[in-house]
Amino acid sequence: MTTQRTLIAISISLLLAACGSDSSDNQPGPTKPEPLKPEPTQYVNVDVGYANVTALRESVVINRVNGDQVLENVEVFKGLRFASASRFNHSELVPLDGDVDATKFGFVCPQLKTTIQTQSEDCLNLNLWRPNNTQAGDDLPVYVFLHGGDFEYGSGSDPLVHGDTVVAQGVDDDNPFIMVTLNYRLGILGSHWVKSDTTDGNYGIGDQKRALEWVQQYISDFGGNASNITLMGQGAGAMSIGLLQQQMLDGKLSADSFQRAIMQSNPYGFEYRSYKSAKNQVEDLELENASSEEVLSVQSDILSLPNRIVGWVLKSVNPLSSEATPMGELMPFSPYMACEKVGLTGCSKNAEQPYRSDFAVPTVVGSNSDDSNTMSMLPRLTFLIPKILESLQASQQDSLDSLSLSQVEQSVKEWVSDEANVEMIDSLMSGDDALVDIELPSLPSTAYEAVSQLFFGLSSSDITSQLLGFNDFAPHSESDLRLAMKNMSQFKMMMNDMLFSGPNRMKAMASLQPVTFYHFGYKPSFNVWTYNTNGENGDLDVEDALKTVSCISGACNGSELPFVFNKALKLDGSSVSPSKKDKALMATLSRLWFNDELFSRYQYDLGSDSVLVVDVNGDIGLELDWDRYSHAGDDPALSHGRLTGLEESGILNHYLLSN
Repeated sequence: MTTQRTLIAISISLLLAACGSDSSDNQPGPTKPEPLKPEPTQYVNVDVGYANVTALRESVVINRVNGDQVLENVEVFKGLRFASASRFNHSELVPLDGDVDATKFGFVCPQLKTTIQTQSEDCLNLNLWRPNNTQAGDDLPVYVFLHGGDFEYGSGSDPLVHGDTVVAQGVDDDNPFIMVTLNYRLGILGSHWVKSDTTDGNYGIGDQKRALEWVQQYISDFGGNASNITLMGQGAGAMSIGLLQQQMLDGKLSADSFQRAIMQSNPYGFEYRSYKSAKNQVEDLELENASSEEVLSVQSDILSLPNRIVGWVLKSVNPLSSEATPMGELMPFSPYMACEKVGLTGCSKNAEQPYRSDFAVPTVVGSNSDDSNTMSMLPRLTFLIPKILESLQASQQDSLDSLSLSQVEQSVKEWVSDEANVEMIDSLMSGDDALVDIELPSLPSTAYEAVSQLFFGLSSSDITSQLLGFNDFAPHSESDLRLAMKNMSQFKMMMNDMLFSGPNRMKAMASLQPVTFYHFGYKPSFNVWTYNTNGENGDLDVEDALKTVSCISGACNGSELPFVFNKALKLDGSSVSPSKKDKALMATLSRLWFNDELFSRYQYDLGSDSVLVVDVNGDIGLELDWDRYSHAGDDPALSHGRLTGLEESGILNHYLLSN
């Protein structure tokens, strides 16, 4: 056993060490010219409307598609305040006037992750990159980016999403545009706080709306075209755009806020929590006068693995739950469906899930081949779930769905309060090799089957059983580690199909708007995730550790960002050494992403199932009959494509249409 553990540890170390390297780049060859170096940054004073703004002129080295290097100058305005807000109140627009210092990035919103900039609740600021010497009236296209981070972390000043490179490329390619990034409130401060049944506590979404209002009011003064705005976002940012498009259709957001959208890795199959769940989570917390540190401490408790497991399992088995599934517990600070109608006993009607709404504007939507590797991390602990189930069934032979809520709650709380069980959780999450010593209990079902049933909720057990009945998803015996790992692999495929690719494709098929549907399948030579992202000192975050390991084997969530922004960086801003293939794709995809061709040349067609694909080799092209050829299932019902088969069976997104 010791030898096995050593081999596993060495293998993982080699895999991690290999990330960010490419031996082909290290071979001796002809002498290369010295790379260009950027010129010193200069201060510039710019009159913008009624404001005199001190900004920066930065020199940017860009690589052309043919490999040549050139220098381009861009102007950057950092830390522009677009709104102000008091805690647990919606933000209000801040005018742009007077003397403004825009030479430093502003504060970032409070979060539990390490940040380069100082954290403060006074964090509603944005950053703007434009071509050098742009003038009011130039009417340049505008791209506004919403960062990801599970609505828990991230900022518009993260180095990976800086707009300097792509704006400089646009100038060199005679395709000039303006790029804007921004902050919005996160965690408890951004959502999950309800003062009354008539109050919408999605303050982070409100901040995004204020930023769009600010852009509409002032972007022409910066040389932008307020009628040519593309709103783009990744992860939580893409989820936000889905909600904002829904609000545009519902008349809750001005129809001229943006004219196009790019949604990267939006899990359209995600069921947002109800108003009732959001209220129950935090209604007993008294945080109006708490310090930011105290708020983050409460947030840390909510995010703790034992609490999330308890909430997830209890929501799964609760027949009185206001949601069909417990998915919302996996992202506890995502926006909730606000109350739209109040009855005698409180809220009687929630806003509809955004999946039910059409796109409001022409949209690019898609996902990465392994997006679910990180998002499904918690339920994939298939060695842990049997232990919980064993505890729940310890005192009787009845099936799980026959247990009363009080029995379930008591059993789960007893299990989590056991110090030995908590230690086991920590071992599993930190990648400890004690994993191989865990003895799986004898249960009437596999851990994989149990996790799948819990994920979609026991109220949907019949449909989940139908899903598991397909050959492609059928459970294997977990008598040894290899078969258990195969089940885990199938679960990840199920999550990609059910949360990402399947619902995104269905949205493209049904929309009345022009849609480009894409699939990013390129595996970078480096790992975009990193371990040390927890707290001010960069301490080990066990969930990010597991996400890092999950990201080794494919194009996981966020893997496309270095290629979209042409940045050889990880999510935390640390540098990597890209391979030749990486560099080539960075140069081409970053240019396509900020080009009208992305919307006009690659539109989805239902008859041909035409998908914009970035394949494993880094080639970009339109693939026809994509589902049939890329996802042909083993099961006869899925042989013409897993996504088509799941849709035709009525399984895909059934839980979003049941209420």
